Amino acid sequence: MDRFIALYRGINVVGKNPVKMELLRAMHERLRHTGVTSYIQSGNVVFSATGLAEKIAPKIAAGFLEVFGFAARVIVVPAKRWGDIVRANPFAKFSAKLPTTVHAGLCDGEPSAKGLKSLQAKTAGTEKFVVRGGVVYLHAPDGYGTSKFAAGMEKACGVPMTVRNWRTMETLWKMLEGAASSTS
Repeated sequence: MDRFIALYRGINVVGKNPVKMELLRAMHERLRHTGVTSYIQSGNVVFSATGLAEKIAPKIAAGFLEVFGFAARVIVVPAKRWGDIVRANPFAKFSAKLPTTVHAGLCDGEPSAKGLKSLQAKTAGTEKFVVRGGVVYLHAPDGYGTSKFAAGMEKACGVPMTVRNWRTMETLWKMLEGAASSTS
């Protein structure tokens, strides 16, 4: 069995699409996932399963729809790729000081760097971004929630994405590492 992270999008946001984490963990267990843990209410689930992320994601999406009665986009990332994403952070010096100013936009497909550059020119904010391996790394020194660039990022990418701040990225990595060391 391999370790994965399922990143849900659009649940428990401003009171919309409420999902209790214990029910979400139970759903994963019904899908025969093991070692299921979750982190915060925004839908981050660490688990072990057999198979490829590309095959696991649609099964999770179908199970979610069946259990919760509405669809949620889910991106499944294998542990090795997660580690590669964390280690490739081009804004490490900023995330070390203020991890909430650095974000990773994990894309379901390859994002358009051209579209993001065009958006950056239009919004003229303080944000900086780097596209690497299906991930948009973003440094938003003035805050993600007020960033016009961040608000238009997914549309500019041209592919579905879900964004996590760097504190969440690191915490999930520690959860994966802890599970790996405890099962070795």
